Amino acid sequence: MFSINKHCFKEFKIAPGHRANYAILCNPEFKERQWGMKYSPANNYQREYKILPLFSHPQIPVRYEEGKGVMYKDGQSVLIQNYLIMTHFEGEDVVEYYKKKGLPDQREIGHVIQYFSSATLPLHHMHSKGYIHCDIKPGHLILNPVTGTMALIDLECTIKSGEIICGMSKEYASPEQKEMIRLLRNGEGEKSVLKKVRIEHASDLYSVGLIFYRVITGKLWQEEAIPPKEINKDIPEKLNKVILGLLEENPDNRIQTAEAMKTELEAV
Repeated sequence: MFSINKHCFKEFKIAPGHRANYAILCNPEFKERQWGMKYSPANNYQREYKILPLFSHPQIPVRYEEGKGVMYKDGQSVLIQNYLIMTHFEGEDVVEYYKKKGLPDQREIGHVIQYFSSATLPLHHMHSKGYIHCDIKPGHLILNPVTGTMALIDLECTIKSGEIICGMSKEYASPEQKEMIRLLRNGEGEKSVLKKVRIEHASDLYSVGLIFYRVITGKLWQEEAIPPKEINKDIPEKLNKVILGLLEENPDNRIQTAEAMKTELEAV
């Protein structure tokens, strides 16, 4: 048994590409599998703790507690950890799910459309409040195939629309996010950068498009930009156009809103 500040868990997982460990709490006063805890000795979660109350949506976590404490294993102290406790969502990384399930065929594509349509709901809620997630990647879209929904998690890089980004996952970042980082690293001041690059809702949609493409084709758009229908012949032409519309390099040519994405998916 493990514990941090009297919060107990039986086991934890380390996900590649994530800076935190994750555990499901089993305190007797909690409902079963109600709360999850991410923790790390190096990263604190004060920023995400402040951001989470800005949103109220069933597919976005609710915060419970943030802090620092000694981690114990079977009563023996291990290491001081920073932690954040928030809603636990049942499910798994949507890309990992389809790696195990296999490339979606004609019948399964209907489920994929349903899942990604559900992901537009928390995105629309966040965007309607004037915020951009800025770090959407497979591990931050948690699929529950039983309910047919995806939860949007890990909001620590969330910014207001038009602000300077404070982090990203390079593999799933939009072209404008990469350009902003390039300019900043070249020594340009923030005011100058913001005159050249603006991060808006369409940036999140590009990241969603990269994940959608990977699920539906089993390939990485970032490595070889082949239209999805040329890889998976079961993809309807309308869905092919939606995915390519999410992956436009120029954000002005991209699908602009989560609502528009949902509408187009419903028309497939």
